[in-house]
Amino acid sequence: MKITHVRSRSALLHDRLDAHFFISPGVAAGEQIALLEASGTRVIPLGDIAKVWDPSRFARAYAAPAEEGVPYLRPYDVFDFVPMPKDRLSRERNSDIERLIPAEGTILQTCSGRNLGPVAYADRCISGFALSHDMIRINIADARVRFYVLAYLKTPTGQALIRRGKSGSVIDHVTTSDISSVPIAFIDDRWRDKVSDLVEASIAAADSARSGMMELFREVDSLFPVEEVKNAGFTCWSQSSRSLNGRLDVAFHHPSVERARKVAASSDFVRCGDIAKAVLPVRYKRYYVSGTNGRPILSGRQLLQLDPVNLRRVADRSFKEASEYELAEGMTIFGAVGRSEGRQGSASLVTRDRNGWLASNDVMRLIPHVGVSPGAVWLAVAARQTRMQINALSFGSVIDHLNPWDVEGIRVPNVPVALAERAECTWRLFARSRELMDEAVLMVESQLSEGSGQGIPSQRAS
Repeated sequence: MKITHVRSRSALLHDRLDAHFFISPGVAAGEQIALLEASGTRVIPLGDIAKVWDPSRFARAYAAPAEEGVPYLRPYDVFDFVPMPKDRLSRERNSDIERLIPAEGTILQTCSGRNLGPVAYADRCISGFALSHDMIRINIADARVRFYVLAYLKTPTGQALIRRGKSGSVIDHVTTSDISSVPIAFIDDRWRDKVSDLVEASIAAADSARSGMMELFREVDSLFPVEEVKNAGFTCWSQSSRSLNGRLDVAFHHPSVERARKVAASSDFVRCGDIAKAVLPVRYKRYYVSGTNGRPILSGRQLLQLDPVNLRRVADRSFKEASEYELAEGMTIFGAVGRSEGRQGSASLVTRDRNGWLASNDVMRLIPHVGVSPGAVWLAVAARQTRMQINALSFGSVIDHLNPWDVEGIRVPNVPVALAERAECTWRLFARSRELMDEAVLMVESQLSEGSGQGIPSQRAS
């Protein structure tokens, strides 16, 4: 049963008494902010303190290999630990392309899709990419106000206020007008200053972690170089039948992959199974639960995100043995099911903030052997040379899959101790960033709930 309180003034304003309307999260959030304003809290529409805008729609002209271009991120790429562009937009054939590049400090609001609502921040990394019109830009000159608004929009109340104006018969949308009209409640100055400090520290930690991780990738690439075959169209080559190794699929024998395997045969590489055990659980019957019930469970895409989008929770009764799906700090995990040309094989390291979470049967686990550094395992698997080999192992007529014993059989870089330590330090920064942001969001939500005497309606047993 869902329970909420409704003021008589609100019933008169909306000219309705049906419970279904008033318990919807968006309406309940609006009522919550109205109560705060009635009690003396300063409430201002976002559009009065920010420039809220989006670029006009455009036909994407992608850059040719030798053409000058700008790296392009899809909307949900901005939530990744380290956003990686899949395409480049032509600088010459896309008019006013600079307008697509968000300035550092821009708040980015998703405005389309079934997971509509998540908010991101354009740090030094993200401000180097072009983004489409599917991300609304929110520019606030005052940095302290900007940090507070970012935390506010991430709260359950803020997310409900964003989604209440959504429209669309098939795909949900919100407009710049919808976002501009979101009421921003300014909690007590003392709490607001604490929130701004936490958000600023969170952004700085994530920015430093991203820079450090990109530098690690560059160093590993220079230590263990593999030249990829560049081609604009079809690539043809011959293959001896005795070298097929039981595989007839072309991707497994691609010249770039063959070069990676040849380089990996040197003494600078080790067998993956010698440093970690690969585990892939079996399928299970999913029993998802709402609110704070159950345990968070990561999908293949979410494991790459600093703040997982649409994170769901599952009951332990979904599994015969829940511990088989449990993540432990120090594991390296990556998507084992999905498109090999997409995110399959992209690895992340389980940090302290996700210790005890669950992951689906689509996620491969690499458990370091005793005495092996978790950072060394992650960096060895995340290296470009290893990713090429992992993707070449994929099989399946429709959806690509990986076997754990195949992954254990590939050869990976023997990562130096110093790089492994830096890798672990980088991941600790990401964990710290998330913890700081979570603390700021929780602080804002608790102040909004206490000030209004109510929160977003939750499900209770009847």
